[in-house]
Amino acid sequence: MNLGTLLDISSSISSPPPGSINVRMGTPVEGPGGRWIPCASAIESGGFVSCIYEIGPGRRQVCAATPPFGCEEQALSRAVELAGTAAA
Repeated sequence: MNLGTLLDISSSISSPPPGSINVRMGTPVEGPGGRWIPCASAIESGGFVSCIYEIGPGRRQVCAATPPFGCEEQALSRAVELAGTAAA
């Protein structure tokens, strides 16, 4: 992932959209930045977004809500990339 892509993604990170539901979780990614779980979340409009959450007390889930994907596999793939970046 190049720096431009990373900056674009970081500007779109937010809380998961209201009503979203985690439908698929990936393998945890661990590094100096913590242990992160990638997941694909279904949104009310019918698409999927990429989310990650950090393991530990007081941590919460964050989401790259744009762009939404048409399938959970694409959203999970992006979430795995985000988890790797967050853990680095």
